[in-house]
Amino acid sequence: MDSVGAGTLYLVHMLTHASRSKLDAALAHLELSSFQYTALSVLAHNENLSSSRLSRRFQVTPQAMGELILLLERRGMIVRREDSENKRTLLLSLTEHGRSVWIEADVIAKKIEREILGNLSDTEMSTLRSILNNVLTALRDQPADKRKSTAAANPPPLVERKDSARV
Repeated sequence: MDSVGAGTLYLVHMLTHASRSKLDAALAHLELSSFQYTALSVLAHNENLSSSRLSRRFQVTPQAMGELILLLERRGMIVRREDSENKRTLLLSLTEHGRSVWIEADVIAKKIEREILGNLSDTEMSTLRSILNNVLTALRDQPADKRKSTAAANPPPLVERKDSARV
């Protein structure tokens, strides 16, 4: 299908959908979705995040993030512990098992990234990453009420059940 003249948001959506589908299929043997991999990846690079910070980062409701956290915790990939500075806050960290699953999944994700973006030069890749980071920063800097209305209208599938149904 020719995408000449397609809107930028359409192209971003199609890239996101296609890359998520490809990553979901590649991670299936680990019983890990692309969204679960991404959450593990954020925790691998940012130990001791609260679930509320993680939900804001992904622009999903705390309840939706809670479901994902519970699933990953039950699978022994993350642990929650009380924040010594704020007893009401639980901090999330990867377990040894979670880190090993993430490492294996990260190798797969990087391979897919090379397949998808392999035709870009180093300069083009750097420019693309810079543009995407700028756009994400602008989006995150939007007032919370505007983000909520957009995120509520299109929440991502978060949790995969054993029967492969998405919640």
